[in-house]
Amino acid sequence: MAKGDLVNVYKKEMELAKKAGLTEILEERRSKSSKQEADEEVSAPPTEVVTFEISGIEVLDLDDAVNVLWREKVYAQSGMGCTGPVVMVSEANSEKALEILQKAGYVSED
Repeated sequence: MAKGDLVNVYKKEMELAKKAGLTEILEERRSKSSKQEADEEVSAPPTEVVTFEISGIEVLDLDDAVNVLWREKVYAQSGMGCTGPVVMVSEANSEKALEILQKAGYVSED
């Protein structure tokens, strides 16, 4: 670490990240998180067998994505798939869940 001058490299990278808007992104994320925590507690809809995986959701957003689906009365679970974090729903609710998550900004339309 000393040979690679890690401390100075870290400082330079943080300066560049802050110039690129890192602070604003983090603040936006914190305020969004706080707002969702302030919302009323959401209870899970009746349990269903979940076999359809929706990938591409940031691991830190998994619980929020599941709560968004629960608010719309779609049962979902979070988990880890072969390639990373996933939200799992029933086959019957797969299209509806994708639509809800797209509108909420958790997954892209591709």
